[in-house]
Amino acid sequence: MPETYTIASFNAENFSMLLDADYGAAEFHALSDERYAAMNPSIFNPNKDRAKASAIASTILERDFDVVGLCEIGGMETLENFNRYYLGGRYECFLHEANSRRGIFVGALVKRGRFDRIEAKPVDGPFSRNVLELRLASGDDRFRLIVVHLKSQSGQDRGIPQRVAEVRRLVEVAAPPACVVMGDFNGILIRGEAEFEYEPFLELPFRDVLEATGVPPGARFTHFYFRGAEPSFSQLDYIFCSDDVEVADGGVLAELVPLNYEQRRRLPSDHAFIWAAIRPWPVVAPDGQT
Repeated sequence: MPETYTIASFNAENFSMLLDADYGAAEFHALSDERYAAMNPSIFNPNKDRAKASAIASTILERDFDVVGLCEIGGMETLENFNRYYLGGRYECFLHEANSRRGIFVGALVKRGRFDRIEAKPVDGPFSRNVLELRLASGDDRFRLIVVHLKSQSGQDRGIPQRVAEVRRLVEVAAPPACVVMGDFNGILIRGEAEFEYEPFLELPFRDVLEATGVPPGARFTHFYFRGAEPSFSQLDYIFCSDDVEVADGGVLAELVPLNYEQRRRLPSDHAFIWAAIRPWPVVAPDGQT
């Protein structure tokens, strides 16, 4: 019986934490909000409100995830600062700064001591943001985890040609055995309701954890958006597991479903965590070795 691993995916929404010095933990938390904000003058990716960073960290620490894939992270410095000041250095940080005009990247946190071996590499291809692949090993267990943030549905063409190219490349790299693909897909991949550009990916032998755990399609949402007073909730974030990975549990973590934009603005992100407990069954080679 393989071990159970808890994994999560979260779009942290423009999460930057850039500092002007190497602060001790007490010094960092004693900084005024004004001084902390002034350390990052960007009008597009300002430093994340520390109360929101703390809320994100609370979810990670309370659930004690083994691996967390994160979207919209403002570089390795941000990820390492978040790990140091809010997660107590419990995780190893992985992020490659490439392919993002907005300066936001996908990264991953992997719990220290949980795996015997970790390999991380960027996935090349026509992606609008970086794609990260992790190869994780613990005892006889082996699995790959790919973190993505596909092109948004913005612009006159709604990003469709770009997403078509990204999905085509993702299909080439995402394959069993023991493979997990997760992140913000910026579209609907619910079977029977999926947008056409994702159909090649949905032909692969993978299952969304919300599908695998029996969450009805109408109850699946990870993103909160308001057009004026009208809410629009949808599932943009997914964890897909190849069929040889058992999904033991999973769901969406949303303490508050906002009723209006003001409530949404107070949340740490416009996305919610999606998580899964998985068991990657060992692959048996022809000689009987795993």
